[in-house]
Amino acid sequence: MIFHEGTDLTETCQQQILNKTSTCRVFHGQAAVYLIVIFFLGFISGAPVTGANAAVNSGKSLEKITLQLKWSHQFQFAGYYAAIEKGYYRDAGLEVDLKEGKPGVNIAEEVVSGRADFGVDMPGLLLERQKGLPIVILATIFQHSPEILIARKDSGIESPQDLIGRRVELRPRGSIETQAMLLNEGISLKDIDVIDHSWGIDALINKRVDASAGYITDRPFLLDEKGIPYTIIRPITYGINFYGDCLFTSEREITEHPERVKAFREASLLGWAYAMENPDEIIDIILDKYNPGLSREFLQFEAEATRKLMLPEFIEIGHMNPGRWRHIAD
Repeated sequence: MIFHEGTDLTETCQQQILNKTSTCRVFHGQAAVYLIVIFFLGFISGAPVTGANAAVNSGKSLEKITLQLKWSHQFQFAGYYAAIEKGYYRDAGLEVDLKEGKPGVNIAEEVVSGRADFGVDMPGLLLERQKGLPIVILATIFQHSPEILIARKDSGIESPQDLIGRRVELRPRGSIETQAMLLNEGISLKDIDVIDHSWGIDALINKRVDASAGYITDRPFLLDEKGIPYTIIRPITYGINFYGDCLFTSEREITEHPERVKAFREASLLGWAYAMENPDEIIDIILDKYNPGLSREFLQFEAEATRKLMLPEFIEIGHMNPGRWRHIAD
């Protein structure tokens, strides 16, 4: 078990002093953050996920649990649909209810409060841990963050420096990669006109803002549909390489139900492996059962973009690197 203590991405919390002990590595700052990340515990195997890894339910009644998603149903959560539809959760003795996310829902608070047993969120969980929420990362699904800033081409914005003095939509509890990129480029949040995110794309289309935080898995498609040329600014281009979606739970869940945590994690990763091998089948399931309002073309775009973030051909799904988490906390 590795404990990380880092700082908020604000202008008052930018200095860290690294201390090392024999049992953990701790980062100190004005506002300390502890993030517990599970890599190799006795009840979570480090072996590659295969069909043999998930426990098979031996006729017992299914345990009902809830997974809180961070947004509405789409390919972003394909692995969990696959785990339901292909029976991986059932074989693990679980009946999983998927709760859609929406603006204003704090995923970490939903899990810690017990309104959900597990959640999906970004490395912004670091900031939730700073506030004292006892959350635990079980797996990283996206090896790279989907976070981007996107601007209309006719805005003249091509780089972070071009954002100075411009109207930029940022999410209240998100956009930490963008904030880190700006700080890395010597740009204070005071240098830009920060606008609370409208959670849609209309403000950018109608030129009410000059740039908007979003995901590379959907924003380019939506602007292409409108025939609007755009520029993408990716934090990774400027040295900010965060993880993307993470599967997490609470300390209480791990303490009280360790075998359930293991079973859920393994079944979820099996689902993701299946979804990556069979994206068209999962798209059919999404359109049929979860979100018929989406277009097949959108989901195909999202599926391909998701694959590029996960890199399943090269990296085991769910893999986490402790050094990289230390870098993110820093």
